[in-house]
Amino acid sequence: MFTNIAFTKEKLIINTLRIITLTTDFGERDYAVAAVKGKIYTEIPNVAVVDISHLIAPFDVMQTHYILKNAYHHFPKGSVHIIGVDAEATPERKHLIMKLRGHYFIGADNGIFHLLSENESDVEVYELFNTTTKNQFPVLHFFPKVAKDLLEGIPLQVLGNRIEKCFEMTYFKPEVSDNKTFITGTVIYIDHYGNAVSNIPKSLFHEVGQGRPFEVIFNMYSFTKIHENYSDIIDFSIPKQRRAIPDGERLILFNSLDYLQVSVYKSNLHTVGGASSLLGIDYLDQVSIRFLDKKK
Repeated sequence: MFTNIAFTKEKLIINTLRIITLTTDFGERDYAVAAVKGKIYTEIPNVAVVDISHLIAPFDVMQTHYILKNAYHHFPKGSVHIIGVDAEATPERKHLIMKLRGHYFIGADNGIFHLLSENESDVEVYELFNTTTKNQFPVLHFFPKVAKDLLEGIPLQVLGNRIEKCFEMTYFKPEVSDNKTFITGTVIYIDHYGNAVSNIPKSLFHEVGQGRPFEVIFNMYSFTKIHENYSDIIDFSIPKQRRAIPDGERLILFNSLDYLQVSVYKSNLHTVGGASSLLGIDYLDQVSIRFLDKKK
């Protein structure tokens, strides 16, 4: 009986928990993140504030997209996601609310809403009323109030005018040669371990490759095998005491988001280095895949 009561209470708490996430380029040194959290807690008691990241490169909308897109859908529907990257409004760039797959996003029309909602059908975008171009810090002085309205169930049409199109940001997409021999992509993110993530998804690799042998080039480094896991680089058939230590060896794989990336086994940017430092790979470097004819 007591177990059922505890379970019921826990379920009730989970169902009523209100969540706001923060994704910003504010860093961790200055006062900005703490000020925004303080404002949110003042405006909205009993809310959970979750940091997605505050280490986005300054004004980098593409990096914001990569991190936020791959994080937000793990939160419960109804969560509000505040985007504090390049968030200042201008006469040509308004503040928006977007409802996407049951989630709410607040930010500036700087291309992030287009990137998040591209190829999605379950999406609504509204241009906010009462936005101002005179506020240098809207993430602190404006967005928490909008988040409060959303969590209190204020209809979107009361908060703004629905729009059919937001600013479309041009960006690098993988290109496939006419003869289906090459895929050319770009490094879109360097992560905490120094892994260099490309914009080439597993689905495109298999669609174009059709099981053919291949050569992948990351900054002049050639790879002809894609691993399933990082530890696949270890030959476990060899007794442990006789194995070569693979730390520092380079490999490629499709990461947990199904993007092709190059890594260094057991990398650490602060000690031994990672793929980005040891192989000299930078953000926006080119990645190429060449498919070869199958041997008869």
